[in-house]
Amino acid sequence: MPALPVLLLDDHRVFTDALALSLDAEPDLRCVATAGTLRDGLARAAAIDFAVAVVDLQLPDGDGLDAVTGLLRLRPAARIVVLTAHPRPDLADRALATGAVAFLGKDAPLARILAAVRAATAARPVVDGLVASRVDLTDREFDVLRQLGQGRDASRAAAALGISLHTARDHIKGLLAKLGAHSQLEAVVAAQRLGLITIGTRY
Repeated sequence: MPALPVLLLDDHRVFTDALALSLDAEPDLRCVATAGTLRDGLARAAAIDFAVAVVDLQLPDGDGLDAVTGLLRLRPAARIVVLTAHPRPDLADRALATGAVAFLGKDAPLARILAAVRAATAARPVVDGLVASRVDLTDREFDVLRQLGQGRDASRAAAALGISLHTARDHIKGLLAKLGAHSQLEAVVAAQRLGLITIGTRY
């Protein structure tokens, strides 16, 4: 039986090289290409045949979820495994909704990562058993919260999201109430503690 061809898309070179070596050490798996940017990853994906892609969420030139969409457009039958340093339930939900078949933290055991590469499917996804306090936020509140987590104030958040300053402030008021916070800083700290965002990142 031919080895399963795997594409790796991650800008952390040491991690990618180590995972490529681990794949090639398995008799039934083979790393056929690596890429460190979204653009390079999609270019390589268009030029090679692969059955599985392992994708990081945070890429220097784009969003890993965009990579999932782009890879599936090029290879609809491919299976996408998301590996991330930000393993949160909301991101897992988004990744699976985008078409990924697995969502794992980068600190997951190698055996679990390899098992996901071999066998994860849309019908039987592999997802880290994450537990986080669920706060009933709307999609737009999540958008505003992620902007605050990147250090943006209400006006910059509004500009980034294409909404009015008044609307952004209304969403921030809602966030403060739902998170039991008295300031934007308290809201951001509470959100990270609850596993809703990772401060300083798009996630």
